[in-house]
Formats: sequence, C-alpha cells, structure tokens
Amino acid sequence: MGVFQLRINMVTKYNILGVPIHNLSYKEVETLLTGWLTQGETVFHQIVTTNPEFIMEAQKNEQFRAVLQAAALSLADGFGIACASLFVYRKPIERITGVQATFVLCGLAQKYDKKVFLLGALPGVAEKCAQELRKRFSKLNIVGAEEGIPVGNEKFNSILNQEICQRITESQTDILLVAYGAPKQELWISQYKSKLPSVCITMGVGGTFDYIAGVIPYSPAFFRTLGLEWLFRLFVEPKRAKRIFTAVICFPAAVFWYKLKSIVN
Repeated sequence: MGVFQLRINMVTKYNILGVPIHNLSYKEVETLLTGWLTQGETVFHQIVTTNPEFIMEAQKNEQFRAVLQAAALSLADGFGIACASLFVYRKPIERITGVQATFVLCGLAQKYDKKVFLLGALPGVAEKCAQELRKRFSKLNIVGAEEGIPVGNEKFNSILNQEICQRITESQTDILLVAYGAPKQELWISQYKSKLPSVCITMGVGGTFDYIAGVIPYSPAFFRTLGLEWLFRLFVEPKRAKRIFTAVICFPAAVFWYKLKSIVN
C-alpha cells in the first residue's frame, strides 16, 4: 500500500446512511490524484461522485452500496450531501462535482503525460466532449471516446463489453471516465476492472460529458450558490422530476429520520 493510500485511509469519512464520503478539500483531492498517477506502479483506483440519489439507491441496491463502500475515493457531489454533513455531524464538507473532478484529472493527465479514455453518454457526445476538453487542455492525450454499452441496456452483450475493454487496454489509457449514469457506471467499472490492467484511475461521471459538450447547459451561478441546481435542472429536463424528488424530498427525510433515531437511541 502506497503512502498516498495510507494518507487517505487516515482522512475523516462521513457516513451518510451507510455510504462513506471522504472529507477532502479540492486541493487535497488534487494532491491525492497526483500521487496515484505518479507513484510508479499501476494500482487501480475507483472514484465515486456521491450525491443524494446515490445514497438513496444504495439503501435498496446492495451491490451498488458495496461498490460505494469499497471505492478508493468518495467525493461529495451535491448540495444535499453538504447539508446532510452539517445536519448529522455539524461539520462542513467541500462539494466536488463530477465536472470539477474531470477537469482536475484532465489537468493532471496533461501535466504528467497520461492518457484519457471517455466511455459512454449518447452517440456522438463523448466525441464532442473530447473536442471541448482538447480546447481547454491543448496537450491532453485523449486516446478514445465512444458510446459503449451500459449494463441494463437492451443491447447489452458481454462479448461487446469484452471488446470495449480490449480497446481500452490496447490504448494503454491511465484514466477512464465512464458516463453510463448511476448505478450502471459504477457496477460496470466494478465488473470489468480486472479487464483493465493499464487503468490507474476510473470514475463514473454521469452527465458530465453532456455538460462539457454543451448538450445540457450549466445552471447559472445564482442557482449554484443557493444550492438550487435541482430547480434549474427541473426546468431544463422535466423528465428528471422523479430523480429530483428522490434527492430533494426523500433524501432529506431519510437523513432527518436517521438523525432522530440516533438521538432517541
């Protein structure tokens, strides 16, 4: 076990309804990822960007919960996570979104000459995302950008996924970003990690490719400051209403009930 893994094992973890989240600042995350990428040996690390929907899904999906619990790094992605941390532990936790984490990884990849592979999203989105990332990071080496085949898709075929893993391996990529949406992306990574010997860091990024590619607009700063991204997303993507209800209503209620039980007991 490397010194950087030892370091993160000593970091405070906030347990929110059975799901651990690391209490790391943006700069500390950058330092940790630098260590992983430059430690001289390829050790597989899975990053999860935990949000309220993740935690609620983990309450009923044991396999997904196990993946979240085993992740090398769990980031707090979402205003609800920050609020839950304050409510349960009376301590703040820094939010780091999937987009922010992607930019950190791409910046480090450019700096240390590491390879990046983009997998997932709708047809053409990964390629468009790659174009936008190259504009932002002019020397970034993106060795693959493709749609892929997520778990649960009607076209799911283990042979095709084996072929995807083979292409990733042949590209000798160091960083793999998977945009299948949760929990499909996390389960896919967990299932196929043994088939990805060159990968040092992998992360499920949800809708990150869509944001970077400009398919879905960012919420205005006003909404982000007030923690109302969910409201903006409801306007932009009404079909997400059920997911937003889970994050905005069900999650706070579950956290409140958890805290109440801990006080009574």
